[in-house]
Amino acid sequence: MSPHPVTSVDVARATGLSQATVSRALNGGVVSAAARERVLAASRDLGYRPNDVARGLVTRRTGTVGVVVSDILNPFYPEFLEALGAALGARGGRMLLQNAASGGAEGEATAIESLLRQRVDGIIVTAATDDSSAVRELVASGFPVVLAHRTLPIAVDTVESDNAGGAALMAELLHRRGHRTVGVLEGDPGTSTARQRGEGFAARARELGLTVQTTPAGFAASTARVAADAMLSRGERPTAIVGHNDTIALAALNAARELGLRVPRDVAVAGFDDIAAAGWAIVGLTTVRQPTARMAQRAVDLLAGRIEDPSLPPRREVLPVELIERTSTGGAA
Repeated sequence: MSPHPVTSVDVARATGLSQATVSRALNGGVVSAAARERVLAASRDLGYRPNDVARGLVTRRTGTVGVVVSDILNPFYPEFLEALGAALGARGGRMLLQNAASGGAEGEATAIESLLRQRVDGIIVTAATDDSSAVRELVASGFPVVLAHRTLPIAVDTVESDNAGGAALMAELLHRRGHRTVGVLEGDPGTSTARQRGEGFAARARELGLTVQTTPAGFAASTARVAADAMLSRGERPTAIVGHNDTIALAALNAARELGLRVPRDVAVAGFDDIAAAGWAIVGLTTVRQPTARMAQRAVDLLAGRIEDPSLPPRREVLPVELIERTSTGGAA
């Protein structure tokens, strides 16, 4: 260990890189993955500790990123946030979380205003809906914003999963399994995820000749349970039910079993997201797996790029998904 405080100049000397490159690597700027790893490794070996106060005075950055979520009780979000925190931490950043679940558009605006008062460098929004005027205003102002797991028809950096494609894969699976009437429990119609999943399933179902019965369910377990009970109590109930997320699908599983229906013999059930509980043996939920960690990483990368160069054109990335068949639709245990 050096007797004097280790500086970025020492890190640059140890790596053979320029001080400018070292500074970009340590501050989340644009450098190659190999260069970033060399800088981080040298920093660890030398015991380098960046002076956040001094760095903030020079860069006018705090190293903090705001994150807005819509429903922290949905198991998808804790899993996504864990991956997001890891991606930010790898860049030396910190996450400041705001949950806007209960207030709708007003709650979202309050969450964003709170983050701005904390002087965050940028904001990742996972809660955007059609009514998200605060997000639109923030983007129009030029503040660094990334939409993750949501999209809006505005010029903003976005990363999301292939929701429509995943829903089409689910329609194909159920058709192969012999189902001809499928019930769909729809999420919040004001969100891009519900809209894309609904449209993707409906389009492929029409091509396959499936009859689709739809019922609004919302994304919460309580509203989904009421919707599932109603769907399964019909005289001509569907032989399979698809939820727009796994929380909805788990509510449908619970409703089916309490009504004395056998899954999947009497009714098959499937969801979307592949939360951890979906893979439990007692659940065995067929679902569409989102690349959660990859989505979080790309959200951080896009935001870092936007902070570094505000003149970049808006970027939109759609990540591939994977169909995971389990026992709830007759797949292998």
